Amino acid sequence: MTNAASTCTECDAAPKSVILIVEDEVIIRSLVAEHLRETGFTVIEAANAAEAVVVLSTQTDIDLVFSDITMPGAMDGVALAHWIHERRGEIPVLLTSGAAAAPDAPGLSAAERFVRKPYLLEEVEDQIRRLLGD
Repeated sequence: MTNAASTCTECDAAPKSVILIVEDEVIIRSLVAEHLRETGFTVIEAANAAEAVVVLSTQTDIDLVFSDITMPGAMDGVALAHWIHERRGEIPVLLTSGAAAAPDAPGLSAAERFVRKPYLLEEVEDQIRRLLGD
């Protein structure tokens, strides 16, 4: 029989899923990151697709990418999803936008991998958990 303290320690020791948030709006990125951290995820933040590519090129432990579609720079969220699909196809991508319709991107089912802005933080968390099989 295990006691509550050992069970809790085991839960805390369980590996956390690592989410890469790609969002150029600092307030939005911070709010989503804080919520996901509070609900048990490890979060890495990137301000644009170029930063995300650097993270994805150097870190192998990313479990999911949550990215805005409309961002400054040469690569938007859909192009980033294509880049991920070609080089890190095992990583699911959840896209969001307030301006764009659900995208046509590789490996993406619009109904399952797109959240329209404005969204509830719980809605994003639920979509992430579903995509990760949690």
